[in-house]
Amino acid sequence: MKGYLLIIIPLLIVTSILISLNIFFQHSLQMQIAEDFNAQQLILAQSISHRIKEYLKHMKDDTISLSYILSKMDGTSNEEIIKLKAFFGLTRTNMVVLTNNGSVIFQDGDIDVSSEKAQFLVKKAKSVPFGSSVFIETPKMIYCISPFSDSKKFIFLSLNSIDLAKEVLTDIQAAKKGNIWILTGQGDLLYHPTQTDMAGRNIYSKDNRCFDCHASFDFERNVIENKMSFQGKAINPNDERLLAYSKVQIDDILWTVFLSANYSNVIHITEKSMKVYSYLILTILTATVIFSAILFIFNKKRLATKELEIKQQNMEKYADALEENVKIKTSALIREREKLTTILNAIGGGIILIDKQGKIVWANDKIKEMFEIDVIGKYCEELWVDCDISSTYTKDNFETTIMSMSNEKFLQIITAPVKNEQGEIYRYIRLIQDITEIKKMEEQITNSEKLASIGRLAAGIAHEIGNPLTSIFSYVQILKEIEDDQFKKEGLETIYFHIERISETLKQLSNFTKMPFGEMQLSDINELIENTIKLIQYDKQAKKIVITKELSNSLPQIITNTNQLSQVFINLILNAIDAMPDGGKIFVRSYIKDNNIVIDFEDTGIGIPKENLLKIFDPFYTTKEKGTGLGLAVSYNIIKKMNGMLTVDSEVRKGTVFKITLPITEQINKNAI
Repeated sequence: MKGYLLIIIPLLIVTSILISLNIFFQHSLQMQIAEDFNAQQLILAQSISHRIKEYLKHMKDDTISLSYILSKMDGTSNEEIIKLKAFFGLTRTNMVVLTNNGSVIFQDGDIDVSSEKAQFLVKKAKSVPFGSSVFIETPKMIYCISPFSDSKKFIFLSLNSIDLAKEVLTDIQAAKKGNIWILTGQGDLLYHPTQTDMAGRNIYSKDNRCFDCHASFDFERNVIENKMSFQGKAINPNDERLLAYSKVQIDDILWTVFLSANYSNVIHITEKSMKVYSYLILTILTATVIFSAILFIFNKKRLATKELEIKQQNMEKYADALEENVKIKTSALIREREKLTTILNAIGGGIILIDKQGKIVWANDKIKEMFEIDVIGKYCEELWVDCDISSTYTKDNFETTIMSMSNEKFLQIITAPVKNEQGEIYRYIRLIQDITEIKKMEEQITNSEKLASIGRLAAGIAHEIGNPLTSIFSYVQILKEIEDDQFKKEGLETIYFHIERISETLKQLSNFTKMPFGEMQLSDINELIENTIKLIQYDKQAKKIVITKELSNSLPQIITNTNQLSQVFINLILNAIDAMPDGGKIFVRSYIKDNNIVIDFEDTGIGIPKENLLKIFDPFYTTKEKGTGLGLAVSYNIIKKMNGMLTVDSEVRKGTVFKITLPITEQINKNAI
C-alpha cells in the first residue's frame, strides 16, 4: 500500500501543477490574443480616419478649384457649371452657388436651401478669404464653402455624413458586422453601419436602446473630452469589449472612428482548446492511476528481480552517458570539419589530395569551379592536357610549378608531401592558384619599363642626331641656292628629301618620349567615338568595312584629354581596317564594368599570332610595309597616363579585340601627368 501511495501522490501533484499551468497559460494566451487583435483594430481605425481626412481634403481642393474657375468665367450657364462638376467627379456631391445676399444662382442635388439656411451659410462664408475654403458641419450634412467673384458669390459643396461614411467604408468587412461607428466632437452618432436609425443620437443622452449593446459610454466620453490621446486602444472592463479609436480633424470638424469586438468572441477558440487540454490531462491522470494500480497488483515479484533491475538501470545510464559522449565527440568532429572546409574554400585557390599514383582522392569546391568538372577519381595529367610548364623550382620540400594553359591562363601549382605516423610519404597535397592576372600585371610592368627605357634611348638618339642634322640641313639649303650644275642640284634634292625623312622620324621619336598630355576637360566618351567614326568613314580603305556601334547610354562623363583619346581611337580603328584588306566588320562597344568605362574595338580580320601579342606595344615593332611601329606604343602610353589600361586579345583568322579601360571615380591629376 505504501508503494502505491508513493506512486499516486506524486502523480496527483504533477497533475495539479499541469492543470494550474494550463489555467495560467490559457489566461496569458487569451490576453495576448486580445492585445494583438486590438492592435489590428487600431491600425484599421487609423486607416479609416486617414481615408476620411483625405476625402475631405480632396473636397476642399475641388471647392477651391471650382471657385477659381467660376471667378474666371463670369456669366457661366448652369449647363457649364454641371459639366465642371462632372469633370471634377462630384456626381455624388450636392452643389449650390449663392450671392452675398443669400439668393440661389445655381443648385444641383438633393439639398435644402431655404432662406434661413442660405443666410446662415452666407454669414459663415463671408469670413472666408478668396482662394481658400472651410468646412461647416451640421447634424447630418457637411458643407465646404469657398467665395469667388470678389467675395460676392459663394460656392457650396455639401455631402450627407452617412454617404461619406459609406463611401469610405465600402470595402471594410468589420463595417458590415456593425463593429465600426463614428462620433462627432459633441458626442453625436454620425454613422452606424447596422443601426442606421440611431444616427444623430448623443452618447450623453439617456436612451435605453443604446444600452442593449453597450454597458456604458464612459470610454467614448473620455476620448471625445480629450482625456485620452488622439488615437489608442483599450479593453473596456464594463462590457468586455476590445476598443480602438482614431480621430479625424480638419478645420472645425473633429470626428472619432471607433472599432470594437467582443472579448469572448475573440478568445472563444482558445477556451475550447484549453478545455480539451484539461480533459486530456484528467484522462491521462485517470489512466495513469488505473495503470499504476494494475502494476501494483501484478508486480509482487518486483523484490525478487530488484537487483537485476538496478543493474539494468546502471547499464542504461552507462549506455546513455556513452551515447551522449559519442554525440559530443561527433558534433566536435563535424564542427572541426566545417571549420577546415571553410578555411580551405576561403584560401582562394584549388586544393587537391592525390595518392602516389597521381589519382585525386579529395578536392575542395574551388578546384571544381576552376575546371568545371568533378575531378575526384581523375588523374592530375587529365587536368592539364594542353598545358606547358613555364618554370619549376623546389624549396624546403615544396615544389612550385608555373604552367601556361591553352586558354591563355597561368596556373601556379605548389606540391607538398603528406606523411603518415611512421614518417613515410603516402600522399601529396597540391595548392593550385590562377595567377593569370598577376602575369598580366607583370607583363604590363615589363612593357612599361621597356617603353620607359626605349623612350630615354630615343630621346638621346633624337638629341644627338638632331643637332648635327640641323647643320647638314642648313648647308644643303645653302648649296641648293648657289649651285648651278643640274646634276649636283638633283643630288642635293635627294639629300634634302632623305634629311626630311630623318627629321620626321626624329620628330616622332621626340613626340613619343615627351608626349605632352594637353588640356584636360569633361568628355563624353560616346560622343568622342561617334566623331571618330564620322572622321574615318571617308577614308578610301573604310569603304569595304561595316562599323557597328553598341554604345551604352548610361556612361558618365569623365575628365580626360579629348584630342589624345581621339588619336587612340583613330589608331585602333585604322589598325583594324588594315587587318581586313578584303573588307569585314568592326564592332565598337562601350559599357560600365567594375566602376570603369570599357571601350572594345573588335574586328573580323586576320588576327595576331600568339607569339606577337607581347611585342605589339613595343616601339618600332610593326608588320606593315610602311609602318613606323609607333602607333600602338603611343596609344598605350596615352592610356597609361590616363590611369587606364590598353589590352589585346586575338585569334588568328578570327579577329582581334583591343580593350580600353578608363576609371570613372578617379580624377586625373594634371600635375602628375
